[in-house]
Amino acid sequence: MLAATLLAVMPPVADAADPKVAGEWSPMTAFPISFTHAHLLPTGKVMFFGEFDEGLLPPRLWDPATGTLANLPMPDYNIFCSGHSYLADGRLLLTGGHELSHVGYPYVSIFDPFTLTWSRTQDMNDNRWYPTNTTLQNGDVVVLSGETHAAGSNNPLPQVWEAKTGRWRDLTTAIQDLPYYPRMFLAPNGKLFFAGPWRRSRWLDPEGTGTWFDGPSSVYNGRSYGAAVMIGSKVLIIGGGSPATATVEEIDLSQPSPTWVARAPMAWPRRQLNATLLPDGKVLVTGGSSGEDFDDDSLPVKVPELYDPNTNTWTKLAPAMDYRGYHSAALLLPDGRVLTGGGRNRHTTEIFSPPYLEQDGPRPIIQGTPAVITPGTQFLLQTADAARVAKVTMLTLGSVTHAFDQHQRFIKLSFTQASGGLQVSAPVNNLAAPPGYYMLFLVDGRGVPSVGRIVKVDVVEPAAKKKIIFSDTWKYDDRGVDQGTAWLARDFDDSAWKSGPGQLGYGDDDEGTVLTPGSPTVYFRKKITLENIVTEANLEVLYDDAIAVWINGVQVFSRNMGNGTAFGVYATGSTTNAYERSQISLASNPFRIGENVITAMVKQVSPNSDDLTFALALAVAQLSGPVPDTLTVSSPNGGEVLQPGTSTPITWSSTGNVPSVDLALSADGAASWTPIAFGVPNTGLYAWTVPDLSTNRALVRVSRVGGTTPLSDVSNAPFTISRQVSVMAIPFRSTWKYLDTGVDPGAAWSTAGFNDTAWPSGAAQLGYGDGDEVTVINRTTPSQTSVYFRKKITVNGIVTQANLRVLFDDGIAVFVNGTQVFGRNVDKGVAHDKYASAGAENELASGTLPTGVFVPGENTIAVVVKQTGATSPDLTFDLELQLGVVPRP
Repeated sequence: MLAATLLAVMPPVADAADPKVAGEWSPMTAFPISFTHAHLLPTGKVMFFGEFDEGLLPPRLWDPATGTLANLPMPDYNIFCSGHSYLADGRLLLTGGHELSHVGYPYVSIFDPFTLTWSRTQDMNDNRWYPTNTTLQNGDVVVLSGETHAAGSNNPLPQVWEAKTGRWRDLTTAIQDLPYYPRMFLAPNGKLFFAGPWRRSRWLDPEGTGTWFDGPSSVYNGRSYGAAVMIGSKVLIIGGGSPATATVEEIDLSQPSPTWVARAPMAWPRRQLNATLLPDGKVLVTGGSSGEDFDDDSLPVKVPELYDPNTNTWTKLAPAMDYRGYHSAALLLPDGRVLTGGGRNRHTTEIFSPPYLEQDGPRPIIQGTPAVITPGTQFLLQTADAARVAKVTMLTLGSVTHAFDQHQRFIKLSFTQASGGLQVSAPVNNLAAPPGYYMLFLVDGRGVPSVGRIVKVDVVEPAAKKKIIFSDTWKYDDRGVDQGTAWLARDFDDSAWKSGPGQLGYGDDDEGTVLTPGSPTVYFRKKITLENIVTEANLEVLYDDAIAVWINGVQVFSRNMGNGTAFGVYATGSTTNAYERSQISLASNPFRIGENVITAMVKQVSPNSDDLTFALALAVAQLSGPVPDTLTVSSPNGGEVLQPGTSTPITWSSTGNVPSVDLALSADGAASWTPIAFGVPNTGLYAWTVPDLSTNRALVRVSRVGGTTPLSDVSNAPFTISRQVSVMAIPFRSTWKYLDTGVDPGAAWSTAGFNDTAWPSGAAQLGYGDGDEVTVINRTTPSQTSVYFRKKITVNGIVTQANLRVLFDDGIAVFVNGTQVFGRNVDKGVAHDKYASAGAENELASGTLPTGVFVPGENTIAVVVKQTGATSPDLTFDLELQLGVVPRP
């Protein structure tokens, strides 16, 4: 009765009788075993094997061209409930199997589709029942999850099957108890993305011993036995849940901070469904149940739905004959049809012809392609139908079971018309197209595909090779000791520091090394050796809350470090295991041939921050061939402000034959040069006493002494020589005196002589109502008009520049020694009883202050922050003041 009611409220299938709109099903037939595990082989034929004890029967080989079935050789154990994906050479790797329900096998078998033979390779660490395989960009395969010996006991150790050795590498720092058949995808950043069935997605770095880190949460609360597919860089998750849901979500993994976005829902809730990618880029959803039970065949959904990602719309299609739920599968064939079958105790099969196969007129035809496609190149696709081709697409060969195709991926290729056909751009790399066999399609303007041509995508090694991976071992100092700046140097003695594998941190339960909490700053060091000049460098960092990275003392990356790199200051922002990729500028190459030191500091956002994370990966491409003679200035290299009379290092790097160098200074932008030193040994460092002059057009030149050809380098941009020095007089998160009683302190409160000894003090950010305060101050009822803050600073010289940044909510006025120098939303005046003239929500403002209000010696900075009204629920204050000072003689 419930099923009839459910179908009665659903819209009827539009034009169900017209195959051009709704597609068409073949007559239902039967296979001798269940269609539970299904694989499209590189030969174009379909291999499948069945459920439970059928896994001990011969797998079957079905020929779509003739409809004939044949028995295949048997492995020597039950391969039901295994994981499977294709290797780069077209062989199928099977992991685990079925000893009993909820008890797996540790066995690993490889099926060769060209010789139709089986072979065994090294066993896994333990049993796996319902594991997931994912093929990586180099042809290796990651296996995750799978039950071991008892219900609910999953294998938590991810392993990587290495194609070159045929052996397993354990990801010992990535232990994670995952659900059955986790929905895993190789992402554009080289990580594996866990898309479900949990609501919380995660990332796995499979290099070394492995690293997990958190991803975004999906909109819907869990999708057990939901489907997931990958279209380009986007993952689509569909249905699932208990009770079943019709919801659909999408995430673009190519974005810096990807998030799940809700898409149009299906007409019917479904679990135990299958989602199949089609040649035109649409997604065909078949089968599933709308019930709450595990496999509720009393509420079958037999009407397929077709999703168009471009329009975010669903179309209902012609209904199937049989229910396809648990243990069913759906597989795209090279001719564009979809073979569906199976289900618990069901041996029936049906073949669906999507609407694109029912259109009038001929299909486009591929007349020739290369047998092997190399990523990053172009190739000629021969066709007489070039003028009417709208898309060129590629799909991996399907390897599907239990509502998830572990090898499914859709790629759209760019192309131009050319003599004899189309000039097609191959996928850019093996992250976009993992190596192995694909179906290549032409799709015309009507959406009609050609018959797919099976081609092989080759393995291309990336130019940039990993020198550091996330799980590598680092030296670290978490003792809460200020290391100053000496720790950045290559020759710094870090022998007393501890060491451990990444990721390093505490508080998240996913660390390879657990650090000691309590310090605002933790230091990290690692050395690598380079054989030649670096031509490309890419950095990946995982951090919480702030990070700065140096290579050979040159800072190359920074986030949330606006308060500076001093030991005692805190981060300017909070993150949760933030992941970022960055290309390192080689304008002034920080690398050197030989030993290099990579250093990093990670900062907490406040004393009560409860977690910290650090991991770093570095990939570099190096020049091939002999090492050339080069010379590069690294400092001063543009933008610095140097003070006369101080000792400042001139640094440079070199390769090849550079025995000694001459140094020179230009004060006029290279119009003329003055010698600094001659015949300096090529150590890369010279201690220079800055001359007593004033210029903003200074350059340094380093020149090789001798050699058959001149060799020199100049600072990339001018730097400044001035007696003025830059001073961070007040960093964000400093401590302030404050008055939060709602009582008027009197007219003199902003002056230097005012007595504030009775005022309490606390670290910024100060305020109330937002939950992000370091110091929570009092809120009166009604909300006080004004809260007051005071701080004294000492200026050792004459102030020539003053730059202010303030964080406030709702109005603010800033005073220096009793003179107002800055204001926002205080148009009504700064008197105690005046509210702010406008509201602001944690606004960050900046301004340049007059310099004449500062005096040598002690100065008083006073601030009033105003609420916008008697019911205003929150207040915020923090301030940063940076001064340019000419020191007194």
